[in-house]
Amino acid sequence: MTDLHLTTLTCLRCTTETPHELRYAGRLLVASRCNACGHEMTTADPHRYLLDLGHRAASKPRRMLRRLRRDPGAFLWTLPAAIAVKPVKLARELAIVVRVTEQRRGGWRPDRS
Repeated sequence: MTDLHLTTLTCLRCTTETPHELRYAGRLLVASRCNACGHEMTTADPHRYLLDLGHRAASKPRRMLRRLRRDPGAFLWTLPAAIAVKPVKLARELAIVVRVTEQRRGGWRPDRS
């Protein structure tokens, strides 16, 4: 899952339906920004993220076994890449939570990379 999503929502400040940028860390929404007026809302909570991460880590063996049973060939074919990429994905998620938490006072500036 990419961490930045674009969607149309009704802004609380300008009360119109406008494009919004949504920033996720794993499965949790950590920030949103109205592209029309710039209104920002952050929900970054490192404690909540770590609880979710623990749940995801605990359920990973069960999810992997389900994928193995469903399609053993595809599972074995994609496993090496998944193992190589996972540390990078986790580091990126943690960086998002830390960055948004630190920028609460100064406003959210999503990087476009």
